[in-house]
Amino acid sequence: MKLSRYSREGLKLGFKILDVYRYKDKEVLRGIYRGKVVLVELSRYRESMDLETFRNELRSKLPG
Repeated sequence: MKLSRYSREGLKLGFKILDVYRYKDKEVLRGIYRGKVVLVELSRYRESMDLETFRNELRSKLPG
């Protein structure tokens, strides 16, 4: 499946995706970042973003 490339991008930032919750107009990623479980809300589905947009949005929403 194509979504593994998004997992690899998350790992480059230190974020390991555990679960993906899909809603009508957004996705929420649950993952491990710096030893803690965090939720990251994306404004749209991952597959509708290119990798650079995904990386920038994920980076901006990760804590600290």
